[in-house]
Amino acid sequence: MNTAFQIDRLLETAGRLYGLVGPVGALLVVISVLSLTIILLKLAMFAHARLGRMRAVERALAVIENGGGNGALEDARALLARERHPIAGMMRAGLAAALAGASRARIEAAVRAAAAERLTGLSRYNRLLELVGLIAPLLGLLGTILGMISAFQALQASGARADPAALAGGIWEALTTTALGLAVAIPAIVAFNLAENRLDRLRVEAASALARFLASLEEHGR
Repeated sequence: MNTAFQIDRLLETAGRLYGLVGPVGALLVVISVLSLTIILLKLAMFAHARLGRMRAVERALAVIENGGGNGALEDARALLARERHPIAGMMRAGLAAALAGASRARIEAAVRAAAAERLTGLSRYNRLLELVGLIAPLLGLLGTILGMISAFQALQASGARADPAALAGGIWEALTTTALGLAVAIPAIVAFNLAENRLDRLRVEAASALARFLASLEEHGR
């Protein structure tokens, strides 16, 4: 009984919300839930990758730079064995190839393939956030225009008995979708740009680590 009452209350609230913002506003609410889900997922992905923890990578690079023998490479791989940082994964792939006696070109290819895989994983859903940031304000504007068209149609139908308060109320409801569109778009745009900036920095760090790794192997005749 209590559950049925709660469902009825939920449906009643949803109906009032739909009446306030209309179909476009309801679509924006759905998009906002999707956007929030993606933002939380991105935060979880970045936290799992431990992008701020480069100590193990730096120690492994120092070990390789100080000695390029198989012992140094094994030590470096042991340092990176449990690291979740994307650059650690890249270097593990390169170290495995180097220990297998692969050529420099194959080592570089292995590192670049591992880097592409990890960067692609971390950039997943970024374009969806960008799309939300682009279309949400447009949907809000569309909802406002449709709402104002309906308000003026009602004003025309009422003729001489037009009620300015009713017109103002219709315009107020129409403008609600513009505010909703902006409220959905702004967090999505901010999250997209922060994620892209962090990935750009990661690409620079990965390129630097790859250069140091390959230079060390070449210096030690591998």
